Amino acid sequence: MPNLIDYLEKVTELTFDQEPLNILDKVCINEIGYLPYEKWLTASELQKTINLHDYVEGKDLNLDYSFMVTKERVKLAEAMVRSRRFAGLNLSNYRSVLDKEVEKQFAAMIFSLPELDYQQIVFRGTDDSVIGWKEDFQLTYSREISAHRSALAFLSEYLPNLSGHIIVSGHSKGGNLALYSAVQSSPALREQIAELLLLDSPGLMKSLLEKPSYQELKAKMTVIRPQDSVVGVMLYWDMPAQLVAAEGIGFAQHNALTWEVDLATNDFVHEEQPTELSQRLEETFQKWIETLPNQQLKQVFDLFFDTILDSGIESLDDIGIKALPKLGQLLQEFGNLTNQQKKVLQDGFKQLLWIFWKSGNKKTNLPKLELPDFIKKLNELRNHD
Repeated sequence: MPNLIDYLEKVTELTFDQEPLNILDKVCINEIGYLPYEKWLTASELQKTINLHDYVEGKDLNLDYSFMVTKERVKLAEAMVRSRRFAGLNLSNYRSVLDKEVEKQFAAMIFSLPELDYQQIVFRGTDDSVIGWKEDFQLTYSREISAHRSALAFLSEYLPNLSGHIIVSGHSKGGNLALYSAVQSSPALREQIAELLLLDSPGLMKSLLEKPSYQELKAKMTVIRPQDSVVGVMLYWDMPAQLVAAEGIGFAQHNALTWEVDLATNDFVHEEQPTELSQRLEETFQKWIETLPNQQLKQVFDLFFDTILDSGIESLDDIGIKALPKLGQLLQEFGNLTNQQKKVLQDGFKQLLWIFWKSGNKKTNLPKLELPDFIKKLNELRNHD
């Protein structure tokens, strides 16, 4: 199944005069916003405008792969910046913040193609940090999260200095940040935005959909998500998305590099209808948010993610076969929760499962859900070693 990397191999020697900028180019640019440029560029370099083609020329980047810096994402980035097509691609105004105290994971940057007078403000989606994932779930009960405020500040600081064709984009939480910051920005800033490119990203709270600024921006929105979307059906939307075919099922399709590309048309392969799973999840998430009070949702997610952090796991890269001691500590931390704390988690997730099963009309009785015996599982892990 052809994907974005196959597309780049096809157009690598084609200039934008020969093959005009298209949706696949824009998604490729957004995708390399996930790379942690602070690991390769100095603080002073990050304050400048860097031509990525010139920077990597003659270099062996020798990257360590991780949850965020995957082999496929690195291959995509190298294919882009070493190509003739993207020889003029610049990076500027890079900002990345992970703040445990205020529970914020935020990154944004500006990519530009001077020959086209084209600017793309990219808000990064969730990275590999547990803090980032916890902040994601705050979207279910908070009108505004810390990253929202940072996104609005970023737009307010840099958008007035840009000209030409300006796109604001984001994948996953990055798309939510792009949409939220645009909706909450001033009329002058909204006027500068030519397009909002929102890639399998959660929607907004219902109250924001009613704002005149949101309604004004709808004509500029391009919403794309895979046919079996999980993340993109969270919260609320009032406009249809372009559905694309993708490899895998469920959450596996969240990765834009699984989205199928039509190499004849230089576009994604589109689908007419979402899968039954995606439709049920959309209904489930909305009913769950409406059923559980905000305070209860906060308790559930605070308990769940704080317990993970207390075990010493701060990143998804800490979870794996090489991290059995940390996993053992995690199981022990869950096992040490009080009966009341366990009940909070059980009640919250039980309600989620009940709504999901009910949406498929497959269950008539409330399913029994209990937290597993974490101490027993910890001992099993130790005996396995």
